[in-house]
Amino acid sequence: MDRERRLLRHGFALFLLALMTGLVAYGLANPRMGVSAHVEGVVNGIFLMVLGLAWPRLQLSERAAPWAYWAGVVGAYANWAIPLFSAVLGASQPILVGAGFEAAPWAEGLLQLSPVAGVVAPLVCTVLVLHGLRLRAAE
Repeated sequence: MDRERRLLRHGFALFLLALMTGLVAYGLANPRMGVSAHVEGVVNGIFLMVLGLAWPRLQLSERAAPWAYWAGVVGAYANWAIPLFSAVLGASQPILVGAGFEAAPWAEGLLQLSPVAGVVAPLVCTVLVLHGLRLRAAE
């Protein structure tokens, strides 16, 4: 299966996970973080769908294409999973939505490292996509 189709499948799968997260968000230890996970999943699912639709237009090298693909997929799922993990544990990290909640120190510490996957990966993907869109196929 080509990357374009896999990105679309990942996007719809993440969108479905986000909808299911929304159904249980208010029953989690930190409901505000649960709603945040729901919103992150919806937005990142749509991001993966758009990336899948844009994929055939990208002019990326054989080295850059896997980086863009995996950074997009890992970053999108991380941006949904990190606040969900925080919501389940009742943690305050990684964003201000969690203020007033506190989980075990190991969980709070682990969540402080989460921007590596949740922020760096989508940035890498976006920079590579912008680079891939700057050239036309004829050039």
